[in-house]
Amino acid sequence: MEDKKLIRDSILKIRDTISLSERKKYDEEIFKKVIESKYYKEAKSIFIFVSYKTEVDTHKIIKKALEDGKVISVPKVISKKDGMYGAIINKFSDLKPGKYGILEPGEENIKILEKDIDLVLIPGAVFDKEGGRIGYGGGFYDRFLVKVRKDVPKVAIAYDVQIIDKVPMGELDVRIDDIISNG
Repeated sequence: MEDKKLIRDSILKIRDTISLSERKKYDEEIFKKVIESKYYKEAKSIFIFVSYKTEVDTHKIIKKALEDGKVISVPKVISKKDGMYGAIINKFSDLKPGKYGILEPGEENIKILEKDIDLVLIPGAVFDKEGGRIGYGGGFYDRFLVKVRKDVPKVAIAYDVQIIDKVPMGELDVRIDDIISNG
């Protein structure tokens, strides 16, 4: 557990130092890779995180997917204890700052059934090429991902600086299937 926290803290420190101009360039590269990927093209219903602070920008991906007629659901946090669920949005302006300052849907947005999701685009602090992931420490995604169908691709979106050789994994940690990065 302590290892994860040290790794998370050191990688997030590095991610936070990416300049705004580099970040814009990387975000554009990642955007293109996401929308050109087979995952995106084949998915009718996408669960995607709403980026916050120094995370890879997902706002443009969400807007494009809505424009492309995809069903978009985003995290709606209930509580640390009860986790989160996916809520369907019809337009980007459905999102308002939630309790952590992260844009999220309102109570009026309909909950998506996990079985209806075709693709999950996942945030996190650190990843490895074997499917290892270190999130932000709340366990929200590990608890949510076990409810999604096993055949649904779980794809991380990250900057190259967030990918390391080996992530320590616990028994409750859910592995990802792929990473789309700027590299």
